[in-house]
Amino acid sequence: MPGPGPNPDPRPAPYNGPAASPGPEPRAPGPGPGSATPALADSTIAVSGATGFLASYLLLHLLPQGTRVVALVRKPPHRAMASLALALRSAGAPAETVQRVAHQVQAVQITLDRPRLGLSEGEFQAVADSVDAVLHCAALTKLHGDAGELHRTNVEGTRQILALAAAGRRAPQLFHVSTAFVAGARLDGVVPERQLEASGFLTPYEESKHRAERLVHDWARTQGRCATVFRPSVLLSDRTALPRAPQHTYAVLAAKLALFLRHGPRALLDASSAPLDATGRLTIRLLGAPDASINLLQVDAAARAMLRLAEQATTTDTSDVPPGARVHHIVHPTETPVTRVNEALQRSVPWLRLALVPERPCPSGLERAVDLYGAEATAYLGLRRRYERTSLCELERRRLVRPPAPVDNPYLDAALTPPLMAR
Repeated sequence: MPGPGPNPDPRPAPYNGPAASPGPEPRAPGPGPGSATPALADSTIAVSGATGFLASYLLLHLLPQGTRVVALVRKPPHRAMASLALALRSAGAPAETVQRVAHQVQAVQITLDRPRLGLSEGEFQAVADSVDAVLHCAALTKLHGDAGELHRTNVEGTRQILALAAAGRRAPQLFHVSTAFVAGARLDGVVPERQLEASGFLTPYEESKHRAERLVHDWARTQGRCATVFRPSVLLSDRTALPRAPQHTYAVLAAKLALFLRHGPRALLDASSAPLDATGRLTIRLLGAPDASINLLQVDAAARAMLRLAEQATTTDTSDVPPGARVHHIVHPTETPVTRVNEALQRSVPWLRLALVPERPCPSGLERAVDLYGAEATAYLGLRRRYERTSLCELERRRLVRPPAPVDNPYLDAALTPPLMAR
């Protein structure tokens, strides 16, 4: 398979198996809390969405342990390898970890929603037979995206990844990244880990992810296999992403806000029916519950927890375990009040005031535009629910991972700092 050099042939190159891990460079020290342990370190893992935000943090921990990676990517291999190296640097990976990409990662260009991932029968089988685990991170995350596009990527794409896991002669472990928002329109109470029920959905995105997770549950049952499902909440980083590197949801929101409001309050006043208040601030009413909260979790804490849970699934004797999907909420123990997020946004735009209101008669054109433009945040302004986190509590009790730090004001301020190109 071609390495990171130019690939003049746009078709996927034949798969030649993973490259050997670098010989002269010693492995990192033994595993600490949340790091990859030997069972994962000695494995070859197929990773979809390998150049994305979450996957870059997972690979930041896996690569130093010698894990070999088959990156299932949309771009030609040489471009994907460059994107992966950029994503790792943006995640804070040291140079020696980035250098491992050339030796431990093989990129396979795929079409996620096509039969056999768009590969020939031989290429598909070769990839399936070469891996010990399949980690499905790829997803379209546009909350209010086109329903057909969301279905093709999130549902049909998952179907093809399941076919890959089923075809592998090593019966690879399956790890599927779902989302805590498969809970749908449930606004309050505690969402259990083992339950996959929803009474309506707030966005087309969460409906597509619900259907995708349902495929995983059905696959595990019909194949007589065990699968692991991760349901992360909103993942953040306090690092400012490098240009063209993947960004977390709230960084995207901050960038949009910076671009949307860069002309200042006077330029936007014509679009709003609300005058400036006595302090010169423009009020934008957001439709939601004044006591709403959102679960925010540091991405590095999420990656460490997921790797520990993956390690447990890999090393557990499943001979006496009934087939099925094991679900783990990857969430913070404390919900973050939406008002605190709004306050952080207001600190970055001092002339802006965001007001949560249960009713909003006669919304202004500006308010309607914010609803659409800032859907990453405005879709979930009515939530008061919490999430069961039994799996993470057990890891913390056994000191296999550290409890996540508070998502405090300094962290939010850093996480919501707009990227350089948006300022």
